[in-house]
Amino acid sequence: MRRLLGVAAGAAMALTATGAFADSATGTVSDINTTANTFMMHGNTYTAGDANVVGLKVSDLKEGDKVRITFGSRDAVSGKSPINVMSITKEE
Repeated sequence: MRRLLGVAAGAAMALTATGAFADSATGTVSDINTTANTFMMHGNTYTAGDANVVGLKVSDLKEGDKVRITFGSRDAVSGKSPINVMSITKEE
């Protein structure tokens, strides 16, 4: 029983920690650089490597596309640029 509680507590802590380091935003894409896998949105530069992004890739984006991204909030808070993107989806 103790072991089960320990596993459950560990899983809860992992889920909480994961949620604390991700954020999302919706906006219009500009300044796309497919060589560096970067784009700008809301005045911030984001990077999205083809191997670690769910959904669209930077090469799929066009200037003016409206997208929703999930990104590492730790990078955004620390001021690290470019900010690491984990998912990109097109908005209507």
